[in-house]
Amino acid sequence: MTLRESSESRLALSGRTVPIDMVVVSVAVLASLLVYYVVPSTPLRFLVSVPLLLFFPGYVLVGILFPRHGEVDRSGSNGNGSLATIRDLGRITIPERAALSVGLSVAVVPFYGFGLELLPVEAFGGVIIPTLVGAVLIGALVASARRLRVPTNERFSLPLEAIGAAITAPFSGPMPRAERIATIALAATVLLAVFSVGYVFAVPQDGEQFTDLRVMTESPGGELTLGDYPDRIGVDETAEFVIGIDNREGESREYTVVVVAEQVIDNEGSVTAIESTELGRFETTLDGGERALQEQTVTPESPGEFRLSYYLYTGEPPAEPGADSAYRNVHLTVTAVDEAGSDAGDEFTVDGEISDEQTEIEQIDDDPNAVGSPSR
Repeated sequence: MTLRESSESRLALSGRTVPIDMVVVSVAVLASLLVYYVVPSTPLRFLVSVPLLLFFPGYVLVGILFPRHGEVDRSGSNGNGSLATIRDLGRITIPERAALSVGLSVAVVPFYGFGLELLPVEAFGGVIIPTLVGAVLIGALVASARRLRVPTNERFSLPLEAIGAAITAPFSGPMPRAERIATIALAATVLLAVFSVGYVFAVPQDGEQFTDLRVMTESPGGELTLGDYPDRIGVDETAEFVIGIDNREGESREYTVVVVAEQVIDNEGSVTAIESTELGRFETTLDGGERALQEQTVTPESPGEFRLSYYLYTGEPPAEPGADSAYRNVHLTVTAVDEAGSDAGDEFTVDGEISDEQTEIEQIDDDPNAVGSPSR
């Protein structure tokens, strides 16, 4: 082996030819992905997710932007290697590289997640981890290609011995005691902040707990839809609705729904109920993550404007159900017309029925646009 070959071999092994740090980053993110999906332990998933979310993305970006090391040949500059000169040459020091790695990660990853939220995918807790791993791997390839195009003597590589000495310096060496304590405290504060932010991203948080009450109609294709409600119903004609209850409380709940028809009038711009009739009620018990679907019909027997009000209670409803006492409530305003097209009458009569069939129970679809199963 010639002297030149020996020198090139040492350079390759030291990372001057092969970007060892990018290889380590690639292996680390792949290992993080494996641990995140294979190991159910939340603390371990958190530990592997912190560098994936708060360091590696910024590190590969810095690698793309700054492929050269921070050392400058000061010959010809009278020894004046100022920070401005380093900036002009596109060079940064290792501490700056580390700080930028964290800073860029904190700045970029949230926007990356929010961008995924605009797509028809579930980003947080869903595809953000695997897609972020893919982005980091692509970034590592680009950073490696950029670095390999730089002359060997200017190419950045990790000086492992110098890094090790810098890490151990606060614990040993000639550093003054006050400076040593301040350095350790600063490092601990930075680590605590990084781990706190990482925990928010890496550990799935409990979602909002609530119960959803909805009233649906059946589309011509047999699907349950929201909003396609009849504005006018002929007297003695029957309108069909489906009442839906979603239990997202995280625990089992007992529900009672009371359906009331209320005759309303326009009282100086505000709608006022002057008479009410209970059309029916039903009870059901749902575990967390379950949905109840209950069919219901309404048949007006006299013309006039009326409001269908649905009052949901957890447990026993009061003697006089109303919006103030209900846990959830929704209402629809409908006009009943007779054969002559009149919508005014002297009496208020509405009949209604809740299906005698057993309430259908199903698991809630993760799709927020899904409202329920097709009607029978």
